[in-house]
This record gives sequence, C-alpha cells and structure tokens, in this order.
Amino acid sequence: MKQQECRKPEIGHEIRCIHRLIQHRVEEFRIESKNTLTFVQTKTLSFLLIHSDKDIYQKDIEQELNIRRSTATEILNVLERDGYLERVSVKSDKRLKKLMPTQKAKDLGLRMFQDMQKMEKLLSKGISDEELAVFYRVTAQIKKNLKGENEHD
Repeated sequence: MKQQECRKPEIGHEIRCIHRLIQHRVEEFRIESKNTLTFVQTKTLSFLLIHSDKDIYQKDIEQELNIRRSTATEILNVLERDGYLERVSVKSDKRLKKLMPTQKAKDLGLRMFQDMQKMEKLLSKGISDEELAVFYRVTAQIKKNLKGENEHD
C-alpha cells in the first residue's frame, strides 16, 4: 500500500481542531467547578460583570461576542430565565433594555474568572511573548480576510 503524501496543513482544519479541543477542556473545567452555564453564556456573563460600571445593552453583547441578534436574544433569554441577569428599561427610551447581572451571576463570577484564567494559562503554556504577538497578528489578518476587508488583494 502506498504511503500517504504529506499534505500542507490547512488553516481552517487547524482552527476547527483547536476549537474542539478548547470546547472539551472548557467542559471539563465547567464540570469541575460545578458551573451549569455553557461557554457562550459564561462569556456573556463575564462581559456583563467586567463592565458592570457601564450601561450594557444587547447590541454590546452582539458586538463583543461577534454573534447575530437572534443568537444574542436566545442567550440572554436563557440567562434571564435562569436568574443570572435582569433587563431593565431605560427612562429615556422604553424600548432599550439595560442588561444587569444579578447577585446569582456575581456569586458565580469568581469561579468563572478562575476557569477562564486557567484556560488562558493552558493555551499560552510554552509560548513566548513574541510568538503570541505573531499569533495575534495572524489571527487579526485571518479575521480581516473572512470579513472581506481585503477584497482588492
């Protein structure tokens, strides 16, 4: 039988592999810390907790997580239903709803931050600051490419 030729690594394949590995590890951390929230719910609550000194609205969540309005609505509905956030009307515009983390979210916050720090430490283990700088430049370019910001190239 003929040995398979080595193929050039594919960016998309590598990103998918890393994404799956991160999801599996996040799930392990979540189970260890007895956190019942999904990864995206955790990211949403973390954003709200970090920026609790500011008025945060659904559009801010959409931009921060780079998700569609319908996805954000679904996430926020579940977090509200489960008692992690409240939507508060704004006096100047009753259609606008400010997102406020509840005490339940604040109580969970420390564990969430610890898990996120643990993940960041694991991801960057053995990687120099210079290598991380290159990684961030490359991923920024990939995002630009995917958003069509370099159409003339």
